[in-house]
Amino acid sequence: MLTDLLLLLAEAEPSGMEVFWAQVLLWTRVALGIGVVIFVHELGHFVAAKTFGVKCEKFYIGFDPPLKIGPIKLPSSLAKFRYGETEYGIGVIPLGGYVKMLGQDDDPRKLKQESERAKQIENDEEGFENEDGDDEAAPQLSEEFDPRSLPAKPVWQRMIIMSAGVFMNVITGVMFAAIAFMYGVPYTPTIVGSVVPGGPAWQADLEPGGQVVSVAGMSDSQMRFRDMKLEVLHSGLEDSDQALPVTLKYGDETRSLDLPMMSVPGQKNHRLIGVGMAHRAVISEQEVAVPKSAADSVLTEEDRGATIVSFNGTEIDQNTAVPSLPLLDYVYTHPREAIELVVKRTDGTEHQVTLPAQTNKWVGIRIQPGPVTALVKGGPAEKAGLKVGDRVIAADGIEELNVGSLLLKLAGEQPVNLTVQRDGAEESISITPSDALQTSEPLDSVRHIAAVNAYGFAFEISPTIASFDKSMLVDGDQPQPGDVLKEVVLVTDNDFPAEYSKAPLNMVVEQLSKPWKISNKETSWGFFESIQTLPVGTKFRLLCSRGDTQKIIESTIQVGSDSDQVRFDRGFVLAPYSAVRTAETFGEAVNLGIREGKIRMGDVFRFLKMLVTGRVAANMVGGPIRIFQVAGYEAERGISSQLLFLTMLSMNLAILNFLPIPVLDGGHMVFLMYEAIRGRRVNEEIEFRLTLAGGLMLLALMVFVFFNDIVNISS
Repeated sequence: MLTDLLLLLAEAEPSGMEVFWAQVLLWTRVALGIGVVIFVHELGHFVAAKTFGVKCEKFYIGFDPPLKIGPIKLPSSLAKFRYGETEYGIGVIPLGGYVKMLGQDDDPRKLKQESERAKQIENDEEGFENEDGDDEAAPQLSEEFDPRSLPAKPVWQRMIIMSAGVFMNVITGVMFAAIAFMYGVPYTPTIVGSVVPGGPAWQADLEPGGQVVSVAGMSDSQMRFRDMKLEVLHSGLEDSDQALPVTLKYGDETRSLDLPMMSVPGQKNHRLIGVGMAHRAVISEQEVAVPKSAADSVLTEEDRGATIVSFNGTEIDQNTAVPSLPLLDYVYTHPREAIELVVKRTDGTEHQVTLPAQTNKWVGIRIQPGPVTALVKGGPAEKAGLKVGDRVIAADGIEELNVGSLLLKLAGEQPVNLTVQRDGAEESISITPSDALQTSEPLDSVRHIAAVNAYGFAFEISPTIASFDKSMLVDGDQPQPGDVLKEVVLVTDNDFPAEYSKAPLNMVVEQLSKPWKISNKETSWGFFESIQTLPVGTKFRLLCSRGDTQKIIESTIQVGSDSDQVRFDRGFVLAPYSAVRTAETFGEAVNLGIREGKIRMGDVFRFLKMLVTGRVAANMVGGPIRIFQVAGYEAERGISSQLLFLTMLSMNLAILNFLPIPVLDGGHMVFLMYEAIRGRRVNEEIEFRLTLAGGLMLLALMVFVFFNDIVNISS
């Protein structure tokens, strides 16, 4: 019962009640926002119809079909009232809305009946089937349409009535965006904070600190990071092999280049250019540090939103384009050093913390470096003669070569002599590093690629074992060098502390309780990343393949502390750059609203084109559930973000409603164009069959997108 729920909430902590009501208000805002978009669409039809004297019998948000369970009649509307000749209401099925005009019905089963009604002399509400489904006394029929029926109106008036909903959506979509820009739109600017190891931007030697102002023809000095990603995604769907023209600004200097796109394992339709967003030298207010990390041991809740003033005595210049770059470069190039941070909290007080090196947890396995996958164009490695496909097999000063030892060696950014294997022969190569900044971890665990930027070469993180520490073996066969990792999963008898039953640590346990099948999607290094928050002694079942026979070797191994290697990321979380774009005048707001509307409308046309040409996967098509999910996310971000979402939704509704499909406004327009050209209406039987086919097609599409939404949510 609802009263029982409220009593339980009342007895809970005050914060629980606050969260509950915050969610209620949030979803109320979401429902009202989507309802407004539907309302203005139907209002367009309604006002146009009234203007031309068409009798409007119903105006509904949502649908109100008669619902029965056996003899029990269920309510078809949440609320309704009659004013004048029109019944206004909210239907129980929240999937759209409609205006019921005399002589028009989108239900193909009622087309003939409605056409007869439009020819009746008496056209009040007693002349049609009532809500109980009982037929009233048959009125006198006429050969002429009732003058207040929709079919009686000239073609040009009916065209205006049918297109008025789309027109209203376009206008209000622009208005939503204009209001958002007058209010102020928060966004993440396209400042490059880092480049993905081995990615297109990395290969082009793109330096952090620049701001993307143009990509693939979309130009904006205040471009939003999410819009840049969306443009790259769309361009990749259209042609994944094309190189995208990109322009960046570094102060007063401009750099233009063409970047190819890279794929993401497990997401065949996803394309990126390999740039990461910039972060401020400020601790995030949402999350101070990653649980169980080095930063988590020295930073507290009082450090939320605190500014990092200096590191190891070096003051951070807060007036530079990206103040955090020197800090991040130092952190990632000095992984074994403790770092002294001076932090200024939001209350104005300063304090010093010592950020220790990040200890590593392991399961006794070291991994072999794979072949070189990419080179920086004109970079140190390319100049030294290193080639794609070479495999590093030795490096000066390293007794046991593996991925971790090689990266820690390169992190010192000193000249290095490498021995590589090329076409069955060994080559010696000496590389002198550049002064390229290392502003992100040198590992991309998603794409299993590693690179230290100063050397200009990226190599694959293979699944092949370089060595194994037998002290980590609990049971079974001992893994050997050359064995290939195949699968790893938590054993069932692990006994975790109570904190691992709560978020976020419980999610790690849940993820690793499922078989981690080593592949391009679930990489070996990704597994090593995931075990860092687990307690020492946690046991896993490991499967490896051995030798040419691919014999499967099964072992039980455990998590331990790594006394030899440290990690690069120390777990402190920096706040991303943010800005607010606010129109200074009403005219500027309108111009920005029109621009936003055109962009979103263009996105819909591009998506439809890709859908027709088969470039869009079925799982990328969302329905009402997905719309509500995204609407909730945008509403949570603030009123401006919600208004921009409503702009996007308005443009989608406008264009999709104007598709030439019977039942939709666009289908009615096709019939009206035929009538205007031929001088007579479409044959009623043909119109009935086409409308029935359109209705069935829309019904099938609705079932598909609902099913798609459920599958995507469950997965």
